Amino acid sequence: MTKVTRVAVLTATLMALVTPFAAAQERANRPPDTDKTVPVTRGSRMTINNNAGEVVIHTWDRDQLRVQARHGSRTTIEIQNTAGAVTLRARSTGAPSGVDYDITAPAWMPVKVSGQFLYIGIEGAQNEVSAETVRGDIVVKGGSGFVTAKSIEGEITVEDSKGKISVSSVNEGIHITGASGEITAETTNGDITLTRIDAQVAEVSTVNGDIRYEGTLAKASRYRLTTHNGDITMVVPETAGGTFSVRTYNGDFHSNLPTKVVGEVRRGRRTTYTLGDGSAEVELESFGGTIRLRRPGTAPAKEKAKQLEDDHASEPARFDGDNDQSARNASIGSTCAARNAGKAAAAIAVSASIRATVAKVHGSDGRV
Repeated sequence: MTKVTRVAVLTATLMALVTPFAAAQERANRPPDTDKTVPVTRGSRMTINNNAGEVVIHTWDRDQLRVQARHGSRTTIEIQNTAGAVTLRARSTGAPSGVDYDITAPAWMPVKVSGQFLYIGIEGAQNEVSAETVRGDIVVKGGSGFVTAKSIEGEITVEDSKGKISVSSVNEGIHITGASGEITAETTNGDITLTRIDAQVAEVSTVNGDIRYEGTLAKASRYRLTTHNGDITMVVPETAGGTFSVRTYNGDFHSNLPTKVVGEVRRGRRTTYTLGDGSAEVELESFGGTIRLRRPGTAPAKEKAKQLEDDHASEPARFDGDNDQSARNASIGSTCAARNAGKAAAAIAVSASIRATVAKVHGSDGRV
């Protein structure tokens, strides 16, 4: 095979790799296939069922709903607008295909989104939010009243929600920040992290994962944190008041708060500790992990090292072939943009590799 032939074959192979990225970038940059704005009546509820793709919802102060969507040529988006409900539905004359929605809705509008293979991102909602998917991440920023987020194969993040908050996953972690009200969070295989929490009731459970709670202890409030294979860390102010019922079978209990033990301490038996006026009821239970009570800003060296490792792991990854498929590190408003940027970066990187390889071959002695 001559050097020219080798160069041609190598160039064709590399171009085959970059073409999908370039095509995806071209599709993302084109105008949306659907772009409609309709007036809505206050009190209306929006419902979206999307089998596959994305649903990203922003909010504004207008009594209007703008629906932008990217989809196949055989798909149409129907908006059914009645006095009490707005329903979005995709209709296809061929095989079903994924739809990416980018919606701007009134902040007052309750929202319900569901699907099978679906990323859901909702930001700025001031009313009820319901987000359910089988496989995909969920990010909810805002929401009031009833806030529900459920995924089987997906990580869930909830920020600045208030009211009755219910979050569940099966094979991924849960992160709740800045929430207040009543919180229920459960997963089977994943950690649960709650930070800046001001809750009257918190029911938190996982089978294979750690639990971390940072927040206040409201008077006459109730908290129950349980895990089978994991540690529990509860960080509360030294001035808080609570009665802690603690049990661990194969782990230890540590506290740097001025807690007082009530009765004798026996492994496997519930032990009661009090802090301050003891007004909040707190139940902490782990079968195979350590339970810690800590004042803010303190952590053992091992815990700090784990936190640094977790923080590093959660940083946005450099392109690795799957980076454009993950939305968990992207903000709500830039999900599509983040994915497109990843694809563009990949295309540029591969194009540069092609130029460098061809230059190297031309400058070589004929061996490829």
